[in-house]
Amino acid sequence: MADFDDIYYIRRIKHGHTDDFIYIARRYQRMVFTIVCKIIARREDAEDITQEIFIKVFQSLDKFREESEFATWLYRIAYNTAISEIRKRKYEFTAIEDNFANIPDENLPESIDRINTEDKLKCLDIVLKKLSPDDALMITMFYMNNHSIQDISNITSISVANVKVKLHRIRKFMNFEINKLIQQ
Repeated sequence: MADFDDIYYIRRIKHGHTDDFIYIARRYQRMVFTIVCKIIARREDAEDITQEIFIKVFQSLDKFREESEFATWLYRIAYNTAISEIRKRKYEFTAIEDNFANIPDENLPESIDRINTEDKLKCLDIVLKKLSPDDALMITMFYMNNHSIQDISNITSISVANVKVKLHRIRKFMNFEINKLIQQ
C-alpha cells in the first residue's frame, strides 16, 4: 500500500502538482538523513547533503521509471550523493579486502560469546566506527534496515556476488576487531 501511495504522489508531481513533493520529503526524510549520517560524520554536513539529495530527487523524478520501489531508487541517490561527497573530501580508509581476504574463517576466535550484551554493543559501536563509510552503510543496510542482498546490489551498483563477498569480509573484520577489544 505504501508503494501505491508513493507512486500516486510521484505521478501527481510529474503532472505538475509539485506541492505534493512534501509528502515524499516527509515520508523519507529520516531514512535519507540516517543514510547520510552513516557516511558523513558531521551532522551539519549531513543535513546539507540531505537537502541536496531531496533537490536532486525532485529534479530527477521524471527519470524514475517505476521499475523498482521508489525507496530503493531514493536510497541509491542518497548513497551515491553521500559517497561522492566523501570522495570530494578525499577521506582515506583502508579497504577491508586488503587486510582480511586471506584469513581463513577458522582462524577467527569466538571470544564474543563469552561477554554480556552491553559489552558486545560497546565493542560493536567501536568497530563500526573503524569501518569505511561504504562498509558501515552496507552492514547497516543488511542487518539494521533489513535490506536484501539484491536491494544492496541495486543501491550500490555492486553485483550480488560481490555484495555477499563484501558482507562476509566485513563480518570477518568486525569479528577480528571485536575479539581484539575483548582480549585487551
